[in-house]
Amino acid sequence: MNRPVAAVVLGLGAGLAVTLAARAVRPAPASLGALHRRVQPARAALLAAPGSGGGVGRGLARVGRSRGRWADRLARGAFGGRLAERFGDDLFVAQLTLAELIVQLVVLAVVGFLTGAALAGALVVAGARVSPVLAGVGSATFGAAAAATALQRVRARGERGRAQFRDAVSQYLTLCSSVMAAGRSAEWAVRYAAGAGQGRAFETIDGALSTAPAMGRTTWDALAAVADEWKVTELADLAAAIERATTLGGDAAEAAGVIAQSMRARSLDAVERAADRANVKMLGPTYLFLAGFGLFLAFPLLDELSRSI
Repeated sequence: MNRPVAAVVLGLGAGLAVTLAARAVRPAPASLGALHRRVQPARAALLAAPGSGGGVGRGLARVGRSRGRWADRLARGAFGGRLAERFGDDLFVAQLTLAELIVQLVVLAVVGFLTGAALAGALVVAGARVSPVLAGVGSATFGAAAAATALQRVRARGERGRAQFRDAVSQYLTLCSSVMAAGRSAEWAVRYAAGAGQGRAFETIDGALSTAPAMGRTTWDALAAVADEWKVTELADLAAAIERATTLGGDAAEAAGVIAQSMRARSLDAVERAADRANVKMLGPTYLFLAGFGLFLAFPLLDELSRSI
């Protein structure tokens, strides 16, 4: 086998490895356990066995069980504790467990290392001189970068999930205000609004309100618990308004409307700031394009000047 053919084979192998890794980390359809956590989430689920999140956790769960649940052991150890401390909130929002995250880290690190080794081998086959130390460092760098992408994806999913939750809470507050304005009581309005909507936020609030009587909680205590778990202060303000309306006879409709309007204003401001950041990020590529286009137009003139000199 000559060098070009060997380089092509190594390149195809590296591309196949990257494709398999991308398919492995693609989220799988939500299981029954994931749907249950949407209704009644629990932080203890971070230490659950893999199988309810992404494709890596589901596809390699049997391997973990056959080898003594190695991912669970790492999740319950010091390494898992550090991951939970830094990414616990993001894992909760993304509906992933520590074991699933650890499996993704290991798989992506191995795939990245093998990809770096394949690229180094392709360079050697093509005739380049690559020292073993440089090849090892490069492969390790590829592996670390691939593992870092898994952590970045968890961060991104957590931020996106929290933003979606806050947007849904804003809609929930608007619906509560409308129902209260129609003459319904505050407690009836919050329960009706929670059951009328769809999505994780409505399901979470509805689950907390439905289980509150059995747990000896009041309606405002259930809303305050969801607000504390998701760090949504506006939902805690609604709980306080309902408590005042129930115990002191105040009007919760106006308070809910003001809170909803404040959340809509914040959401609009966040959208505008995100658009401004996107515009700033596009300045660099735009300037590079204009500079390249100008250089392309000026190339004949520069060529003539260089020849005349």
